Amino acid sequence: MKKIIYASIALLLGTVTFVSCEKDDICAETEPTTPSFLIEFFDYEDQERPRSETIEAYALGYEQQKITSIGNKLSLPLRLDQQETSWVLTRTVREQEQTIAIKDTLTYAYKINSTYLNKACGYVSTFSLNQDGSSPLLNGKRNNKQGNWIKLYITETNEIINEDQAHFTIYY
Repeated sequence: MKKIIYASIALLLGTVTFVSCEKDDICAETEPTTPSFLIEFFDYEDQERPRSETIEAYALGYEQQKITSIGNKLSLPLRLDQQETSWVLTRTVREQEQTIAIKDTLTYAYKINSTYLNKACGYVSTFSLNQDGSSPLLNGKRNNKQGNWIKLYITETNEIINEDQAHFTIYY
């Protein structure tokens, strides 16, 4: 009789445990993610021609964590812990048997828009660039379109909601 009681209790506990468990939550690849800021590079003289030389970038304060361009594109994450990110973009040129690193700093100010997707995926954030002249700043100056190596830039969109198209174009 005791064996039947113990078996019944074990079966009941096993059933309760199994029923109370949830299926594994996995975030599908089709779910949206927080987009990075996508920059494309083009020739200043022939603005239809992409420039594919290597551009390195790092966020101010994170000099050891460099991101390198792929082809004529550079994908830069924007900070979620503050509403501004400054990126130093470095172009390396060879002049008179010397290698010279030329730097320009772009500062983006934005509003962060966070949306809860679900338990598996958590939150996804999008960004709205400020349109009050504070974004972007080139080398710390408003309305400055020309830098040390950047000859012109164009903000393609102020809403950073996906990475399907470039958000910013740089000509040099």
